[in-house]
Amino acid sequence: MKHWPSAAVVLLLASPVVAQPKAADRPIPAAAAAKAITLPPGFKATLFAGEPDVVQPIAMTFDTRGRLWVVECMSYPKWRADGKGSDRVLILEDTDGDGVHDKRTVFLDNGPNLSGIEVGHGGVWLCSVPNLIFVPDRDGDDKPDGPPEVVLEGWNMKDTKHNIFNSLAWGPDGWLYGCNGIQSKSLVGKPGTPDKDRVKLDCGVWRYHPVRKAFELYASGTTNPFGLDWDDHGQLFITNCVIHHLWHVVPGGHMQRMYGEDVNPWVFAYQTSCADHLHWGGGAWTSSRSTGVGGSAAHSEAGGGHAHSGAAVYLGDNFPPEYRNSLFTCNIHGNRLNRDRLERNAGGYVGKHAPDFLFANDSWFRGIAVKGGPEGGLYVTDWSDTGECHNYDKADLTNGRVYRVVHGTPMRWTGDLAKLPDAELVKMQIHANDWFVRQARRVLQERAAAGKLEKDSKDSLVRMVKGTDDVTWKLRAMWALHVVGGMTPELLTDLLAHPDDNVRAWALMLATEVPMPPAVAAVLAAVEKEESPFVLQFAAGVSQRLTGADGRKLARLVEWRILDNDEPNLALAGWYAVQMALASTDHPSEWSAFLESARHPLIGRHIARYLVASVPASQRDARLNFLVEHLDNVKIESSQLPVLAGIQEALASLREAPEPQGWGAVYAQLSMSEVPEVRSRAEALAVLFGNARALADLKGRAADAKADPAARAAAIELLARRRVADLPTLLQPLLTDAAVRGPAVRALAAVPHDATAARVLAAYPTFSAAEKADAVQTLGSRPAWALALLTAVEKGSVSRADVSLVAARQMLALNDSAVAAKLGTAWGTIRPASGDRTALARKWRGTLTTEYLRTADVVNGRQLYTRHCASCHRIFGEGGDLGPDLTGSQRTNLEYLLENVLDPSAVVPREFRVTNVRTTDGRLVSGVVTRDTAEGLTVRTTNETVVLPRADIEGVTQTAISIMPDGLFDALRPEEVRDLVAYLGRPHQVPLPETAPPPTPKR
Repeated sequence: MKHWPSAAVVLLLASPVVAQPKAADRPIPAAAAAKAITLPPGFKATLFAGEPDVVQPIAMTFDTRGRLWVVECMSYPKWRADGKGSDRVLILEDTDGDGVHDKRTVFLDNGPNLSGIEVGHGGVWLCSVPNLIFVPDRDGDDKPDGPPEVVLEGWNMKDTKHNIFNSLAWGPDGWLYGCNGIQSKSLVGKPGTPDKDRVKLDCGVWRYHPVRKAFELYASGTTNPFGLDWDDHGQLFITNCVIHHLWHVVPGGHMQRMYGEDVNPWVFAYQTSCADHLHWGGGAWTSSRSTGVGGSAAHSEAGGGHAHSGAAVYLGDNFPPEYRNSLFTCNIHGNRLNRDRLERNAGGYVGKHAPDFLFANDSWFRGIAVKGGPEGGLYVTDWSDTGECHNYDKADLTNGRVYRVVHGTPMRWTGDLAKLPDAELVKMQIHANDWFVRQARRVLQERAAAGKLEKDSKDSLVRMVKGTDDVTWKLRAMWALHVVGGMTPELLTDLLAHPDDNVRAWALMLATEVPMPPAVAAVLAAVEKEESPFVLQFAAGVSQRLTGADGRKLARLVEWRILDNDEPNLALAGWYAVQMALASTDHPSEWSAFLESARHPLIGRHIARYLVASVPASQRDARLNFLVEHLDNVKIESSQLPVLAGIQEALASLREAPEPQGWGAVYAQLSMSEVPEVRSRAEALAVLFGNARALADLKGRAADAKADPAARAAAIELLARRRVADLPTLLQPLLTDAAVRGPAVRALAAVPHDATAARVLAAYPTFSAAEKADAVQTLGSRPAWALALLTAVEKGSVSRADVSLVAARQMLALNDSAVAAKLGTAWGTIRPASGDRTALARKWRGTLTTEYLRTADVVNGRQLYTRHCASCHRIFGEGGDLGPDLTGSQRTNLEYLLENVLDPSAVVPREFRVTNVRTTDGRLVSGVVTRDTAEGLTVRTTNETVVLPRADIEGVTQTAISIMPDGLFDALRPEEVRDLVAYLGRPHQVPLPETAPPPTPKR
């Protein structure tokens, strides 16, 4: 069973199991596979190629003759580091136009680790981790002229499986684009480039210019993007796994990630997907694995599942008109092709769910790549296997298919665009099938680079740019003129004033690609008057290409044009531009100018945060003094609030900080503000700066039973972060106050005190289920308290069931012999992870039969879930969010459940490994590090987020294990395992008895 592109699942606690229609032992035979496919009326699928002619088809592209080049990836999942391999590059040709290849040529049969392909500029470009390679074939005889040339190197191979770099495609601007996955943390550059001069990247989109030899990160973020394409207006879209599936990509953008931090540590927040829907039901991405043949109806109706691969914006001339500018992507778990409509709005695009286009009706169908062809058809590669990406042990290397889908009878095309004169290639820029447009444009670029462009070709393109009113045709002419080097500052100046925002946006990008002073001046003048949010996003992106004063001026113009009510993605684009501009200056006058130009509060907030957080502690005081002076000068609360918020976020890792100059007077003024958030944020900073009045106010509010419970909880959290000396004596009496005893028991962990354990245990019987979980977490964080907790377990005053496996593992990590001994006698032994996962899986596979699960007590199962799972996982809208939402999680796949429960640490990225942090006063904080700065660590535990200043940290140990512990089933009785699994398999929430404790709320 082979697993291919999806994204890592490292926190799954358990998945439901019920009877499941299993995948067939073999795929539908190749000869019958196309007939099994269902499509809308009028469409027809043919098997263009299948095994044995093609196997493992991971990528494909077309050449100027309309032949299909296919990469057969035999390497996956065991990438080789020795440069050897048996991956093939095939050329498949349909000489009679019947939709079935009848000629097969092997171009390359010893490729290592191949995962992407494009042809052009005299050869074949291949993703061959860790390298981007070029195989020359300048004479076009379909045979390599020599050994592969390493163009770029440095893509991560050690930590990468299905997150490999991929999806090569020529962009409208003549660059070669590609995608990269989240675990492929790479340093890319030409061979021999020092690390300091390489480009750092992980997930996102990159590009390489074949003529100028330039490489850059175009936009970062998402999870495992595995497909990209452009629409009629040259707008770039990528498809992705796990989180949202569709993204409109703007240069310089930073998109939402599944986990971890962006390669630029100062982006602070991420842009969101353009899709207004998910392709799986219930909001739980893991459950989508059961949506194929015989799978969940909810997921099937929504689109089939979370895993997507391949992207093709349909721009051909064979499908009905309503399909143009639809994006097609392969839905791996749904065994189908999804279709999204791309609809423009003021600021960009919205991806709307259209009816799914293709159903393979084959449980082995695993679509990977999709592309438009010369006859206007759609080509789809089928990896043909079961499962997806996380079982790296088995792979079926014997099969694979490529399908062609057309509407009616397509027009057949034969010929070779590379043999046409320039004039014909120029005319093809207005062809109805964009396949011809793209191929012709690349040939013109190749001829220009070789000095073989005909004399009047540029003039013809200029006339086309100026002479057409059709926006699509104008854009195509602009791109072609640009790639042949014919765009002038004068023409760009005219285009920057064009009434259509697509034209203006592209004029900005072309004018700044290789900046020329007259064009840059025109860009600055145009942006000063620009009102389109769409164009402003691109202006923000291209400002990052400009250096010095020009870049700062353009960023400030963009910032000023973004209004306080503009949508967040635009505001973030503006911030990314401002951040790069701020990085190029250390003059307070420039800082002031950017703060004064920030009309959107998000930008002002991030400016303040960046100014403080981006410098060493030795330089921080001067910047804080500057911001306090700014607060005193502006007086307007709407301008003060973002600055206060930014300072607070920048200092979040500190327990205390010196009071800036002038803060006392400014705080006195801010504390009388009529805006509650201004007062609360100013107070929080005053506490950080050691203001006695603010501390006294907080203590009084925390103890005041008549005060708002939320305000009291916030006060308790601030006091705990400050670790005030009298915190235990303040909070211990609050353990009997139902309004705040949860925050109180969590905060008590911050400061050691001899009486804390006894006071918590005395109040324990009155606690809710969530509060008991908090109490166990607090008491398990220090050796003396852990002994008191385990003694209470031994005596029966605390139920053994209240101590989760996670809590027990944390107590064992205290490395205290007395605690370990008491844990063994009072709670039980945590057995080391068994090396024989196969035997364990066989045991539970035989036990958890459908008949046995029918006898389960699902109410007890829910209660077990609350104790063991709910602090990390949400289900049916309740629970924590440290791990994935399990609302529909894997309800029909016992194998996947066993894989994750029995070996949860088998595939776990560094970002999700448990880290144990010991503090100088003897506390152990165990969880996932979500932020690591010079000032301190932010740790997500199962019940809270803990910020630990460096000064308070004695030692840090990162384990190799997931936050989900091994041995969950071992910690339960067999009937409890049955109950838990049966509960997780229910389609709807199970009601609790009226007397049962409520489930753990999300924090």
